[in-house]
Amino acid sequence: MTGPGERVLAAFGLTGRPVPLPGGQGRTWAVADAVLQPSRGAVADRWTAETTAGLVEDGFRVARPLRPGDGWTVDGWTAWTRVAGEHRTWDADWPVALEVAVRLHRALRGAARPPHLDDRTDVFARADRCAWGEAEIDAGGAVGAGLTHLRRWRTPLDLPAQVVHGDVAGNLLWADEAPPAVIDLSPSWRPGGLGAAQVVVDAVLWYGADVSLAELFLEHEPAAGRQLVLRALMFRLAIDALLADGADGDVRWSPDQVLWDLERADPLVRWLGR
Repeated sequence: MTGPGERVLAAFGLTGRPVPLPGGQGRTWAVADAVLQPSRGAVADRWTAETTAGLVEDGFRVARPLRPGDGWTVDGWTAWTRVAGEHRTWDADWPVALEVAVRLHRALRGAARPPHLDDRTDVFARADRCAWGEAEIDAGGAVGAGLTHLRRWRTPLDLPAQVVHGDVAGNLLWADEAPPAVIDLSPSWRPGGLGAAQVVVDAVLWYGADVSLAELFLEHEPAAGRQLVLRALMFRLAIDALLADGADGDVRWSPDQVLWDLERADPLVRWLGR
């Protein structure tokens, strides 16, 4: 993807050469002390910028939006302050990440519902609806069998909804002298505990965390924790099923991901079945 041009940089008051950053599906660029990303649409851009700008940090850091004028977007680009830190995966401190997710969602409790959620038809929105029993997907093979198995354990939850960042584990920047920074808010409107439950699932599936992280999560959500972890796991498996079916050719994904996720999900499935 071509990076932001001179007009975009000038509008945000930036100088320098854009450098592509790893992650972000190859669409994120750094310029000086800023990070630029493609627009997600005017409504989504405005909501994300205003929500993030007003967020009170409490044991975590966030990137703040840069405003070029009356709006938040210039020629299809948004800009954010660049926060110090590095991505960590297998060597991350996952109990700390779990605490960050809890604190983040406590801070997000008063945030307005994202107005663009109902219009979403992307893979992630479809998988979210599948996990919560609002829609079904036609999945075959082992991943379809896994979803069917988990669906039997799903019971109703009566919890207040709020903004939830659905990908905290993959969007933390770690710095030795500062709390972790949370970037790339990917919102849904679900019970707040889902954000930390998704950290549990993603850390176990992808980053080598032990299933004991799920027990630690129960200290925060003793009543609903298992049901939240179940839905977080269903969400990831539903994404696998949709991508395997060719639902979104723009998302970076490998067919081996299904086998990997199913294998790594086994300890979580056994934990859920206790």
